[in-house]
Amino acid sequence: MVTKTLFGKTVNGKSVYKYTISSSELEVSILSFGATIQSIIVKNPTPVDVVLGYDDVLSYQTQDGYLGATCGRNSNRIENAKFTLNGITYNLAVNDGKKHNLHGGNVGFSHRVWLEEEVGENFIILSLLSKHLEEGFPANLNVKVKFSLDGENLSIEYFGLSDGDTVFNPTNHSYFNLDGHDTHTGHSNLLNIYSNYLTETNEELIPTGVLVNVNGTPLDFTSFKAISKDINSSYYLIENMHGYDGNYCLSSDGKLSLCARAYSQKTGVLMSVYTDRPGVQLYTGYFLTERKGKNGATYVPNSSFCLETQVYPNAVNNPNFEGAFIKANEPFYSKTVYGFAVTKDIL
Repeated sequence: MVTKTLFGKTVNGKSVYKYTISSSELEVSILSFGATIQSIIVKNPTPVDVVLGYDDVLSYQTQDGYLGATCGRNSNRIENAKFTLNGITYNLAVNDGKKHNLHGGNVGFSHRVWLEEEVGENFIILSLLSKHLEEGFPANLNVKVKFSLDGENLSIEYFGLSDGDTVFNPTNHSYFNLDGHDTHTGHSNLLNIYSNYLTETNEELIPTGVLVNVNGTPLDFTSFKAISKDINSSYYLIENMHGYDGNYCLSSDGKLSLCARAYSQKTGVLMSVYTDRPGVQLYTGYFLTERKGKNGATYVPNSSFCLETQVYPNAVNNPNFEGAFIKANEPFYSKTVYGFAVTKDIL
């Protein structure tokens, strides 16, 4: 079942709607502002909301952090805010420090009001047109995102079609805390990532092109461990990333595959992430400043985590990193699934 309510208006007077999709296991709310996941409530046995969010449009419009938003055209960072495609260099908006482009630019998909394309019994489809040279990216790009609920699984499907070669690397930027969004204990959650390699980054979080074997290092999540266990390590990449803010390399080969699991020992909520993307970014919220969240909650740095499915960061500038570009008139499709269960057994 899907219910639609007016969530509020932007500072420019545009109406923003909330779509709530319910099953016996989950209740998920999606906003037309930023195609944003505003809440994921795991119903059983005691309801718990496991994503950070806000109660009003103004907070989404003015706060940084991309809470729950769909990011694009390109998620993550582009070095020096430029890339070359078909012999033409495109200069992008600089919105990450004084040099780089992050999550699509100053506005990007995350700060647009999306159009309602279709509402079904258990899904919604939102759409937008990203025009040629918007934020510096070439070609007119039609984008759709489908959010659907099947029992305990929330699926996010991305569709794209452009009239020219361009960049398209979308993701969802939800911050998770499986203990509950209003606690500060998200880093006590256990995490397991199905990856042996991470893309090494410099101090500006730009990949060097080197893939680092994580086995036996503080970056190793090949078996369940608390996020907090090694987050203050003196390991050089932990220091560069201020905790975890790096891309783990997956071997999905374009097929929907399990890439990560997270578990709360407090609530028993187990989240399983499936994707057909080649990478997943683990970000532990170092840059998320203290702020007011939903239902009077206060959010603080280093108390939640993101698992952003994507192609490798800065792939547009690294010939060894594939998948950031799409061809004119060739449909793009990608899918990520977040599954939720309540269990005492995670082995």
